[in-house]
Amino acid sequence: MTRLLRLTLSVALGLLVVAAANAADLPVKAPLFKAPAAVEAWGGFYIGAGLGFRASDSSVNVNSATDTTAPAVLQNMFVAVDCFAGFPCVTGRSFNGTAFRISPYLGYNWQIGHTVLGLEGDFAFADQTTTIFGAAYPATPFDRGASTSNSFALKTTWDASIRGRAGYLVNPAVLLYGTAGPSWIHVETTSNCSTLLSADGRCVPGLGFAPASISNSRAQLGYTVGGGIEAMLWPNWIARAEYRFADYGHFSNTDIRAAATGIQTASYDTSVKTHTATFGLAYKFGNANAPGVAALAAYAAAPSTASWSGAYLGVGAGIRANHASSSVDAASFTRTGFSAINFLAGCGDCFLDDHFDTTAARISPYVGYNWQVNPKWLLGLEGDFGIANRQSSVSGRYLPGGIVGGSSGLNDSYSLRTKWDASIRARVGYVVNPAFLAYLTGGAAWMSVEQTSTCDTALKPLFPAPGFIGAEVGNCTPGLLSPPVIKQSTVRSGFTVGGGGEMKLTDNWILRGEYRYADFGTARFSQTRDCAGSATINDPAFGVATINCLGTQSTTNSVRLQSHMATFGIAYRFN
Repeated sequence: MTRLLRLTLSVALGLLVVAAANAADLPVKAPLFKAPAAVEAWGGFYIGAGLGFRASDSSVNVNSATDTTAPAVLQNMFVAVDCFAGFPCVTGRSFNGTAFRISPYLGYNWQIGHTVLGLEGDFAFADQTTTIFGAAYPATPFDRGASTSNSFALKTTWDASIRGRAGYLVNPAVLLYGTAGPSWIHVETTSNCSTLLSADGRCVPGLGFAPASISNSRAQLGYTVGGGIEAMLWPNWIARAEYRFADYGHFSNTDIRAAATGIQTASYDTSVKTHTATFGLAYKFGNANAPGVAALAAYAAAPSTASWSGAYLGVGAGIRANHASSSVDAASFTRTGFSAINFLAGCGDCFLDDHFDTTAARISPYVGYNWQVNPKWLLGLEGDFGIANRQSSVSGRYLPGGIVGGSSGLNDSYSLRTKWDASIRARVGYVVNPAFLAYLTGGAAWMSVEQTSTCDTALKPLFPAPGFIGAEVGNCTPGLLSPPVIKQSTVRSGFTVGGGGEMKLTDNWILRGEYRYADFGTARFSQTRDCAGSATINDPAFGVATINCLGTQSTTNSVRLQSHMATFGIAYRFN
């Protein structure tokens, strides 16, 4: 999906450049810029600050796990839980997340006609942690019990980069550019092993392994690539909207815990990728009386010769970062003639939810109408429809949290999928100069959300090692709970707020860079699975075993959904 996201955004940015360049050559009713074709005003040093968000696309995968306190044939922990005997084991999971990001930057530009070349560095702060509970590592051998005292976390803090830039002036005040170079990010992983006898108690002081908590941190080198739009608002002041992708590869850690009778070792790989959206303002040092700067100053001070009023139709490309979670609210099992069993009763240290953050490429047609109420202020109404289909899953259980449906196997899974979003919004804009509009926007929003609960249907004997016999008994094996797959969907309503900047290329063609936050509240779902009687394993080496199931399992869960959207667009204004 990351490769598709990069390809989509690269193509979209390329189309924006081509469309903008072509639009700049079209005839217009009123030219927007009276100065020479290339105004030498972009060269020199600049310093700025950006505000936006960073969406992490990260994962942790366990390569090996050993425990020398176990019998020799079971010291490989994956063998001990039947992973090598046919049980479909979990070896890792995603640790995606989104955080607000502040990014000071500085650089130098060289202008050659319509071309601007540059070198830039930035240092950003975005503190983001994603934690999974119930396991000291995201793999089947460690997924025992449902205690929050077992956890594994991945944290990213600062990132930095040094990049080259190459841009094209589609008009003397608007620059489209690409950028790429080396990048660094600070990453920290933490494994917490339970010290509670009420949980699995692997790290109970004096009895189990130590240390209970192990952290690893590093500054990881990678690369970043992206592009954006800059607009000269006034002489020496430059606004920007930028998207970048960064890939920091993967790196390995090995954690060792010791007990009186042996050691436990876990080796895992961490992979980190990020998507950043930044909206910034920079000051360019230079002589305010230089010919090019003076021309831009005269341009910025001139009254607008072209109105922003009228209907417009556009298309945007960008990213949508969802911040989603799902939590079990109630879970019970009722057998005919008996009282219902409440799975949540007495669950003081249980975890009930999981995170399902995703980042997806988003294509968003939009349509609207502007009313320019005076030379500086504008009111508008706009609607858009965004397509960004992405799913996030957790394996080892068919509902979120650690209470219901936990087998630790891949055949049990729970997933959330978001497909499309839409909004109808009001806009309030301020005409900073004849070709640049800064605006705020807000209104009603909708998003589709779908959850899928998939329950294991396998029933078979397992032989992990000589002398050891086990069985995989899926909760939804024919004869036990049914249905094995429950898919539910809804459209959530909420609100969205944000803002951006629009740049006129001509009287009719308008570029934009926009950020929006949306909150879609909480969706609630109920599921029922009924028992069908019994299921039987019959294997010559295993024997005969019958599993009975009489009653009904009822559960409800809540899905919480928010999103961050960054969009680059181009629109045609009808007049």
